[in-house]
Amino acid sequence: MTAWVLDCSFTSALFLPDEKSSRVSEFFGSLKPGGQLLVPALWWYETANVLAVAVKRKRLSHADAAGVISLLGELGIADEPVGGPDRLQGLFDIARMYGLSAYDSAYLECALRNRGSLATLDDDLAAAAGRAGVKTCHI
Repeated sequence: MTAWVLDCSFTSALFLPDEKSSRVSEFFGSLKPGGQLLVPALWWYETANVLAVAVKRKRLSHADAAGVISLLGELGIADEPVGGPDRLQGLFDIARMYGLSAYDSAYLECALRNRGSLATLDDDLAAAAGRAGVKTCHI
């Protein structure tokens, strides 16, 4: 079973009008049955913030945001539990080793721990994943 860790930049390209990507849509359309979609707990907060800011700036209507929330719920995304001191140390080490923010490190750490691949639009995160030996879908 292939596990894909999704970052917020990647999933946001599904619904933000000026960031929509047919290649991201194709990625989701090409997922095989049994494939696993994972996100660190941080993703839920980031995605909620992207939606709230998009509505505030009138990039999306409130109804559009509700539709996005429904769509994301149908994707079967599983979240990783928040960790403790061991997770903190791992995030710190990855951030330092690859020059990432602790937030971006959460996605790479999740992919490494789950022996998964990473779907991102973030160039720095994709480059760090490559250096760490993690397969990426970087559009």
